[in-house]
Amino acid sequence: METTIKSRAPTAAEEQSDRMNTEPDRTTYERCHFTCVYCGFYGRGFDAWMQLSIDHVRPRSCGGTDEPPNRIVACGSCNSITGRMHFTPEMMREEILNMKRAYVAESRRGFYNEWITRVAPRYLDRPLSPIEPFSPVQ
Repeated sequence: METTIKSRAPTAAEEQSDRMNTEPDRTTYERCHFTCVYCGFYGRGFDAWMQLSIDHVRPRSCGGTDEPPNRIVACGSCNSITGRMHFTPEMMREEILNMKRAYVAESRRGFYNEWITRVAPRYLDRPLSPIEPFSPVQ
């Protein structure tokens, strides 16, 4: 994965331009069906919805904008997992989404293995029920 560094902060005019193209958050949630595009977490109930956030497919730090095609819904976990990824300007939206989904799936498998082998046996007093392995939303 190639890293790019943005050399300057956006100007006030660039920020104003981005804000003018922004759709309301409600519209983004509705367009994504209140579902994390990376892991499929469904956030229709209040407590679940509180775990969702608006994410940028191409991060603003990599030249992304607030235009609707660049705004999607992600759960807090997936947003955190993908938050430090960087992308070149040549990369297309679908390529970025596929990379993020693959990285989330890989990270979740690692977290699950850590949890099942080290955390759960040590801190849970009851036997573990079988859990299906993670499969990302396609």
